[in-house]
Amino acid sequence: MLKCFASMIMWLMAAGSLMAQKDPYSEFIAQTKPRTPEEERQGFHVPPGFEVQLVAAEPDVRKPINMNFDDQGRLWVTESVEYPFAAKAGTGRDYIGILGKTNDDGRAGRVTTFAGGLNIPIGVLPLSDGAIAYSIPNLYRFYDVEHKDHADRQEVLMGSIGHRDTHGMTGEFTWGFDGWVYACHGYSNTSELKAKDGSKVVMNSGNTYRFRPDGSHIEQFTFGQVNPFGLSFDPLGNLFSCDCHTRPVMMLIRGAHYDSFGKPHDGLGYAPEIMTHDHGSTAIAGITYYAADHFPPAYRDTVFVGNVVTNRINHDRLEWTGSSPKAIEQPDFLTSDDPWFRPVDIKMGPDGALYVADFYNRIIGHYEVPLTHPGRDRERGRIWRIVYRGPDGKGAIPRMPRADWGKASVDELIEDLGHPNLVVRIRATNQLVERGGESAVQKVKALLDGSGSTFQRIHGLWVAERLKSLDDPLLEKAAKDADRGVRTHTMRILAERHPLSPSMRQLILAGLNDPDAFVQRTAADALGTHPASENTPPLLAARQAASPKDPQLVYTIRVALRNQLLDKGAWDHLPSSLSEPDARALADVAPGVHSSEAAKFLLHYLQQYSETFENRVRYVRHIARYGENSWAEELLNIARKNSANKLDQQLALFRTLMEGTQARGAPLNSEAKKWGEDIARQLVDASDDGLAVAGIELCGSLKIQSLDNQLASLVADKKKPESRRGAAMAALPAIDAKKHVELLGQILTDDSEAAALRDKAANVLGGLNQPESQEELVKCLAVAPQRLQMVIALALAGSKSGAEKLLDAVTAGKTSARLLQERPVEFRLAGSNLPGWKDRVAKLTQDLPPADERVQKLLQARHDRFVNAKKDPSAGAKVYEKNCAICHILANKGAKIGPQLDGIGNRGLDRILEDIIDPNRNVDQAFRLTTLNLKNGQIVSGLALREEGEILVLADSQGKEVRVDKKDIDEKIVSQLSPMPANLVEQIPEADFYNLMAFLLLQRPEPAGKK
Repeated sequence: MLKCFASMIMWLMAAGSLMAQKDPYSEFIAQTKPRTPEEERQGFHVPPGFEVQLVAAEPDVRKPINMNFDDQGRLWVTESVEYPFAAKAGTGRDYIGILGKTNDDGRAGRVTTFAGGLNIPIGVLPLSDGAIAYSIPNLYRFYDVEHKDHADRQEVLMGSIGHRDTHGMTGEFTWGFDGWVYACHGYSNTSELKAKDGSKVVMNSGNTYRFRPDGSHIEQFTFGQVNPFGLSFDPLGNLFSCDCHTRPVMMLIRGAHYDSFGKPHDGLGYAPEIMTHDHGSTAIAGITYYAADHFPPAYRDTVFVGNVVTNRINHDRLEWTGSSPKAIEQPDFLTSDDPWFRPVDIKMGPDGALYVADFYNRIIGHYEVPLTHPGRDRERGRIWRIVYRGPDGKGAIPRMPRADWGKASVDELIEDLGHPNLVVRIRATNQLVERGGESAVQKVKALLDGSGSTFQRIHGLWVAERLKSLDDPLLEKAAKDADRGVRTHTMRILAERHPLSPSMRQLILAGLNDPDAFVQRTAADALGTHPASENTPPLLAARQAASPKDPQLVYTIRVALRNQLLDKGAWDHLPSSLSEPDARALADVAPGVHSSEAAKFLLHYLQQYSETFENRVRYVRHIARYGENSWAEELLNIARKNSANKLDQQLALFRTLMEGTQARGAPLNSEAKKWGEDIARQLVDASDDGLAVAGIELCGSLKIQSLDNQLASLVADKKKPESRRGAAMAALPAIDAKKHVELLGQILTDDSEAAALRDKAANVLGGLNQPESQEELVKCLAVAPQRLQMVIALALAGSKSGAEKLLDAVTAGKTSARLLQERPVEFRLAGSNLPGWKDRVAKLTQDLPPADERVQKLLQARHDRFVNAKKDPSAGAKVYEKNCAICHILANKGAKIGPQLDGIGNRGLDRILEDIIDPNRNVDQAFRLTTLNLKNGQIVSGLALREEGEILVLADSQGKEVRVDKKDIDEKIVSQLSPMPANLVEQIPEADFYNLMAFLLLQRPEPAGKK
């Protein structure tokens, strides 16, 4: 502990001399000059025995993004000088290059341009006669009919991909054992891809999907993650991804939902994570599961990911419990002295080496650094190869077993099905399927009869299946193979077979009872892809038998069980008599079925069985959301049962009942409303502040007029806690929009009131958007301190009438015209629909210095004072918890509303100051303020989180959820503003502010070599 504290103090002393010496790792903008490729190579640090070799560099390669190998072992690379701005149609300057085979020193041979004129191409997948690649806005099929390494023609394979955010889109095209192409869909964008057979997927932000390489069919594979940017299979067919802002490594389960900003899960909960650490950064790109024998045993069957912010390649060992892995953090595999090193993609080569795409750039952040920043490099890029040369550094250079799998004989391809390198085995598998013919079928069947190695039997199964030559006797034999890998892949094959014969279904059922957990998990997945009523009993038995220490198995069984119940008629075919454990297992997955049938089952279940409080809340919400109005009385009785003396539980159950009913678009019945009012009355004066605030908020939600005067007295009573008075201020207008405007005005103008309460009064008055409330705001402008004037200006500028009054007040000299230069005010005025506002503002501010100049002075002043201030990071942690954790996650604590802040210390002091003092300078598109103009004239603003049926859910500037009925919305406007308070720097006492800065600056990975 003392050692850690001493290190902390030493680091802060170093931060104090920031003006004298910049830490090159402290910002997203590197403070060093670019190095030559050889200078950069000399700055790499890898474990003993490993060697980093340069494959290619500028001018042959510029800004590489994704890589993939072809059948000749050549590396295909997508490159973009356009990023981060998409080029206009037909003007793209990006291309796909082919790097000739590497020599012993790692250098590639001739570099060829396969396709040019592209627009931020991210993913590429070489084929025998061309490639599949993405270029804004479509997936394209490029043809090289004459095999001259140049695209003869191209056609749209599928489209289109959203590209409002250009650092996600789609890519990382990865061959599966099954012949499907697996892909990532990136952050913030919304896309609709339609295949030739009419199948389509609609995706928003992070997702994964798969498609047939001929474009004939497409399927969504998983839902969620924030910005997955890498995929890699292991030999058992488990698919791993890397992601930004959730976890660096995920193991993906078909149909699973993964955590993402504000996105709900499907009712089953989010799929289990496999790690709790974040490698000190939220910007992870490129992943490789090392499945080869070139590296020493300690590195085999481990995972490597690129960390573009901390300029290193992270390394994790997987520790398995049943079929569930846990990623154990290892020392970084590669660190660099050069902050321009940006490993955006990592691929295992057919030679067993690791290949790294280095986006080599001074700047890596997308929204972390302004997109227009002139320091973004567009000329440099490197590809590296990492090989193992042994303790003396003189070991053999790894080589591919074939010069060209496209020309290999059937016998050679059969041999390569057993190669230790998974890349080689996939190449051989694809070639046998593509051109092996009957000769391949017969030789593969001989392998399956017992002559082949384990890998040959696994890949032989897929060759035969993809060639439609895998008969039932061979599958039955494979299902009983002594090796778990063969049995596991047998289940994966059965998962893809449609229709499924009775005998093959019996193989899956046997797999559910296999002694190996991987076989059990893949068997459950196979039943999940073949829903039928007869599958429910064996899945229930598997659910009871599954170990809770194997969460991936448990979750997969739950998904499979849910899938059996998606058909409305499935509920009528449940076993006539269910045991209590089976009934509980069905209730557990019922929220994943969004139907009245599932809700009816839960209603009867809760009438029969007791449940944990958490499950009661979950089930009541589902019944309220998907049930029928005629069940209201029964549901109310269930919700009230067993919680009579527990007000906190009553509150949670009533809220979930109310919210579920609202999402269904139905009103609460009188009895339910009466219960809610009774709860609110009991809570308003509760000794617990949190419960009291919740009760006050409930008064507003239910519009309880009988408590109107009590709430008004609470607002006026300065002896009452600030939190309760603020909640009452927000609740009163919901009960009576006009009655308490004068009271709110009194709070606003009273300089003895707490700043936060005056801010609250201003925001509530602004939200009312009435002449009386606007007059109160204008009245206060002339006497309010500058901080409060900003809040009032924002409150007024959000509507046409309010904007008019604000400009009139400035014209009359009631407040400074400088307010109009504030970026948040300007954005609000732009959305107010007030004619001629720009000209009026220009005239009023013509003699003032630019706003940016004043902001820069404030930034510099805070920077200089921080350097000389006494700082206490532990005190800063408390400031963070109070002001920031309501919206942000850091070290697994907080709310995932805004961006995750792990590794924020990498941004450095200047950038963090910018983010807090001027949060609207560079706002991520996914975190922009949504303003709702309601039909009653009121205004609601916040960060749009999600839709729940008929309800739109926003988060206000304090992280609280605000629920708005869609039918009450007149207009929805998304501005360029951040929901983060623009005056946060003024809300926090200056000493506390510097403590907060000190705390945030410590949130960074250890320097290279110290880990």
